[in-house]
Amino acid sequence: MKRYQGMVHSQARKAFLSEEEAEDFTQDVFIKAYESLSLFRGEAQFSTWLFQIAKFRLTKVNKKKSHIFTDWSEDVATVADKSKPSVADILDKEETHLTLHSLIAKLPKSYQLPIRLHYFENKPLKEIANDLNIKLGTIKSHISRGKDLLRKWWSHEIEG
Repeated sequence: MKRYQGMVHSQARKAFLSEEEAEDFTQDVFIKAYESLSLFRGEAQFSTWLFQIAKFRLTKVNKKKSHIFTDWSEDVATVADKSKPSVADILDKEETHLTLHSLIAKLPKSYQLPIRLHYFENKPLKEIANDLNIKLGTIKSHISRGKDLLRKWWSHEIEG
């Protein structure tokens, strides 16, 4: 755990809004890895296997807006299934995901939260406006400006 904790935690910090959520997620990844050691076939490095468990869990959390303590068996079965995309494909997608989250983290806070809530938690704009007690037009403006900055920064990431 000591060897890989930093790797998992740094990815979790990019994906979650609070440090507490990132710590909980990191701990749960290691608990699941321990419980699933019998499924580790040694065809890839342990760090790759662990990274895939974390990646699949993050994807599931983002898609379903579910709590991170739901059943993990589907995630581990997916990691163990040979018919899934190659490790290179998964890592390439993960790199894109991480780049996007690191760029979002650079946005002004007033842009970050509406973008995360709308695009990663699938909240409607009106609900975001109500929750944050901000006018709907302002939310739309923050998301639009944030997306413009992300597009600009993304093009620099690809070119450079």
